[in-house]
Parts: sequence; C-alpha cells; structure tokens
Amino acid sequence: MNKSKKLFMVLAALFIMCISIGTACAEDLTGKTATEIVNEMGVGWNLGNTFDSTRTSTDVLKLETTWGNPVVTKELIDAVAANGYKTIRIPVTWYRAFDNPATYHINPDYLKRVREVVDYAYANDMYVILNIHHENWVNDKNLEKNYVMIGAELGAVWAQIADYFADYDQHLIFEGMNEPRKVGTNIEWTGDDASYQAVQYLVSVFANTIRKSGKGYNDERCLMIPGYAASNSNPVLNSITIPTYNGEAVKNVIASIHCYSPYDFCLSDKKNTFNPESAEDTSDIDRTFEAIKDIFLNNGIPAVIGETSATQSNNDPEREKWAKYMGTKSKEYGVPIVIWDNGNDKNSGGECHAYISRRTAKLVHEAVTRSLMKAYKDAEYGAALKNTASGNTSKYVSGADVFFTDESGKAIEKTWSADYIRLGSRVDYFRKDGGIYVVHSSESDVNIILDSEAKQVWWIAVAPTKTEKKGDKTVSYFSYEALSKAMKDNGVDSPSLLRNICVIATNATVKVYEMCASGKEFPKSFMVNGVSVYSGDGLPEKEPEFTNMKFLGWYSSKDYKKGTEYTGGSAEGSYIYAKFELLDDAFTLPEVPEVTPTPEPTKEAEVTKPAKEPSDTPTDATTGNAASDKTDDEKDGDNSSAAFIIAAVAVAAAIIIGIIVFVVKHKK
Repeated sequence: MNKSKKLFMVLAALFIMCISIGTACAEDLTGKTATEIVNEMGVGWNLGNTFDSTRTSTDVLKLETTWGNPVVTKELIDAVAANGYKTIRIPVTWYRAFDNPATYHINPDYLKRVREVVDYAYANDMYVILNIHHENWVNDKNLEKNYVMIGAELGAVWAQIADYFADYDQHLIFEGMNEPRKVGTNIEWTGDDASYQAVQYLVSVFANTIRKSGKGYNDERCLMIPGYAASNSNPVLNSITIPTYNGEAVKNVIASIHCYSPYDFCLSDKKNTFNPESAEDTSDIDRTFEAIKDIFLNNGIPAVIGETSATQSNNDPEREKWAKYMGTKSKEYGVPIVIWDNGNDKNSGGECHAYISRRTAKLVHEAVTRSLMKAYKDAEYGAALKNTASGNTSKYVSGADVFFTDESGKAIEKTWSADYIRLGSRVDYFRKDGGIYVVHSSESDVNIILDSEAKQVWWIAVAPTKTEKKGDKTVSYFSYEALSKAMKDNGVDSPSLLRNICVIATNATVKVYEMCASGKEFPKSFMVNGVSVYSGDGLPEKEPEFTNMKFLGWYSSKDYKKGTEYTGGSAEGSYIYAKFELLDDAFTLPEVPEVTPTPEPTKEAEVTKPAKEPSDTPTDATTGNAASDKTDDEKDGDNSSAAFIIAAVAVAAAIIIGIIVFVVKHKK
C-alpha cells in the first residue's frame, strides 16, 4: 500500500470518528421502568409562568412572555442544571396556541419553540416533564357533567404532542394534566366523588392516547397521572386509579402530586416562620409522604411531587429550614420534588417563588437552594421505606399491630394546643372486630379527633371506649363501633374519606408511646374510578358501570396484578379495585392535521427581543424583570443534533487540513 493510500485511509477514519461525535453523542434512554427513572430524577425545577400563557396569540414569543418573564434562553437552562437540578418541568397552555380551534390544532411554530427548550434540557442530560397547564376547558366548573366532551379535546391535544415528540427517549415524561378541578365552585380545591371519577376518566383518555400513538418511544414513555386538583389529601391520593390499555394496567405510570405544606407558610403571608421540630409545621408534610408510601410506593407505583415551594416573605432563614426538611423527606422516601419557580422575586402576596433569575440566570435567595440541595445530598435514599412501625406487634397490647411510634420506640411529647399528634389516616387502622389503642402518659384523658376534607368536616371527636392503667402508662381504647358511629353522625360513611387521625389531651401535655390497631377483619371498600361505592364483605350486587368504559373485574391490587382477582371472601388489604378499559368508541378524536413547522426564518428574524412587559400582563404574578437584553447571536443557542453534526464536520475538516499541511511540510 503506497503512502498516499495510507494517508487517505487515516484521514477517512478521522473524518468518520469526528462525524460520530455528532450522531452518537449519547445513547438513547430506553428500556427503563418508571421506578428506575424516578430514582434518577433528583430535585427538579419548574419553568413556571412562561409557556403556561394567559392569552391567545399567533406570535409564539408573545405567548411565552405574557407573564412578564423574558424569553427562555439556553443560558438559563444551563444554569438550572449547573445548580444541581436534574429535572425540569415545562408547564404549557396549548389551547392558547390553537390555530384551528375547531380541530384543536396547535400552531406548529409553538410546538417548535417548546421543542427548542426541551432540547436545551436534553443537552444537559436532564429529565423533562411536559404537561398541559391552565387549560380552561379542562378546569370546567361542570367537570362531572362534561368529562366526555373534555376527553375528546384532551385526546386531540395529546395526540399531537405525542406525535411531535415521539422520537424523544425516556428522558421526556408526559404529565396528563396539571390540577384538573371545578374552577369557581365551592369545592374547587377539595372536589367530590363525581369530580374524582371524572378526572380518572380523563387520566384513562390521556394514557390510551399516548399508548395508541405507536410511534417512537411512546409505548414505554413514563406517564404522570394526577388526582383531582393534584391534591395531596388522602381521599384524592386514594382516588388515583391505574388506567388500562388493551385490557392490562398501563406500564410506567407515575403518581403526580402537589404539596404546598404548610399552606399558610408556603402560599400566603399569614405565617413566615417554619419550625422543623413543631408538628404544627411538619405534620402535613409527614402525612403526605407517608400517604404516598402507603398508597403508591408499597404497591410498586412511583410518585413525583411535581410542584412545591415556599413563598418569599423576607424570611429566607425560615425558608432554608423548610427547604432542608423537604429535601430530606424527598430523598428518604425516594419521591422527587420539583420546585415551583414562577420568576416572581417580590416578597408579598403568597406567589413569590423565584429561585433563579430569568434575566441573569443567577441564583436568587441562594441560601434556600443550597439548603435544599445539601439536604437532598446528605440524606439516605429510601431510608424512610426501610423503617416503619406498621406491622410490628405492640409491646403493650397483645396481638395489636403498631402503626405509630418513633423509630426507637421512645415517647414523643406533644402539647395539644399547638403540636397535637396528627397522622394520616388509613382504612386498615379501622378493623371491624377491634379498634384503636393509644398508649400514653397524660395529665388528662386523650381523645381521638378525625377530619375529612372530602366531606368538609374538620373535627370529629371520639372519647375512649375504655381506659386501663399499665404501670406508669395509660392505654386508651377506641372501639370500631365508637369510631364508626362518630364518623356516620358527621356524614362520613367510610374511613376511606378521612384525612387525618389526631390525638389530643385537652389543656395538658401528652406523651404517646404507641398507637396500634387490633382485629383482623378489614372493612372492604370497593373503588370505582377512584371512589368507594360500596363497603362490605361480599361483592356488590351489581357490576359497576361507567360511561364509555367496560368493566373487567374486581382486583385486590391497585395495578390489577395476576392472581389478585377478587371474587369474594378474604383478601389482603382494605381496597378492592374495579378494573375498567376505555372503549374504542369512547371518544372520537378529530383527524389530526399533519404538524409541519413553518420554514426556518432568516437569522435576523429567528429570535426577536420581546417587548417590554405588556400593559395587560397579569399584575398578580409579574416578575418585574426587564425584557432580555441579549443580542440575537447570544440567543442563537439551538442544541439540535443537526447543528451539532455541522460543528463536528467543521472540526473534522480542520483536523484534516492540519494533517495535510503537516504532511506536506514534512514531505518537503
């Protein structure tokens, strides 16, 4: 082989190697389960008040800036990743960008712009949650009546999104809805049975639409599914139902939950302190994570808290404590949290949630973010899943199962007026042939207080059925009959409708050593699309029915595992779930026109500076940030693979030219 041929082969090999840098810069993420992906998501960040537009426009940049935040840049998303966030949630209001409302057709330029920001995140190896957000047609005040019509539009919108992003790998996660609810009603944030079921019908429409796509990675894409209003209340969490596709549970689903707890600290100016040692401040956070564990994690279903934050109120040291508490809980339970950032860096009004400046791409209130990240880093992943008192036998009550103690079994002292003991309620605490025991030492009798957000009943007081002294401790017993009667007297028909169990000692201090439940007969609650329709030991007399859905049988597992079919008699657990499948003719999807982006604009027109904040920008959530002062060139950060390949080719050419020059010089 002569020298010229050898040189040619070397140059060709170098050229191919450089090209491969652009075409194979990273392997696609595929074949992962939802749990495996959730385990990698870490702490996330919301690009709030950006694509969740407040007005309709054909100008995509006007849609992006209606809240007053500037156009999103690559620099911003790079900064999000550089500060430790591994996941980004991109809320999008799609109906504002319909160019044909009759067919729900989305402006292709808007899809293209959203994709550009998704690409910014992909370039940083981040997970991306893409949803539909602030869709007025979903948040219908007559949701329970109009859910079939809403489902048709939901399917049409998601069919386009699924098609457009089909070739994005498992880094991209779809979230069916944001906070679906009956806006403008007196149950907007709590809901009722009919609205719970309507939301779960829509969840089924969403999941079936994605799986029916049959394109790209949509058959394995993770799908986040919310309950009513994405609430963290126990009844709503219990209502989240695993949808089916082709008669089987949809794989790779993730429960989607929002948690702004404690509310007065996180979403109002009423309270600007947070004490991690006070149950008044921490109990609802604790209840939320415990409920997620009991309802989802223990059943093999992962969960993500897609929104959480604490409003800025000139109280960063207190917010640091809150961030540390949330970061620790997130890691210990293996439940990623996604911080809500709306770009509003003011300090009053309850909606001030800025963590990274949209204009400078720098951290604001840096200590809060650092506290969150350090807490997450320092905590042990899954520690809370290893340590549970539930299922242990009581040391004080023969045969009873413990469901509350501290990890070492030591007494926990609480004062009723502020820090009374509050636990999330579970159906299996209520057993028909037994009751609940509280082992304590107190200067007065203890009472159990039950509350039900679903029924808007906040104080159901139950006195002990009997009390017994055991040495220096007192055992107070509350029979199932007494608990059940108190609930029914207050309009609460089932323990599944309870949110909390509280223990108080009026005007006294109480030390609780254990809470435990006796009895083996769990009351069965038969769940239909998230709602208990019957409680009893035998099967309901009639098969359940639901519009546009076919009943496939009862199951004792939430995801309808084989072998958990229920035909009556005993079963593990307290819930029996109706398995449904969506009928093929459940809704008619409008024929989706082909979504083709408009031709590439010239460089001068590709990214224009947004105008200053428009006069009709919402004043309750504006940021005060000036419009971006970047040049067009600085905004030209498109990370598409095509641009990367061009760069790789340029590098290859430069290398080849350099080698040729070197060879020629040395040949001389």
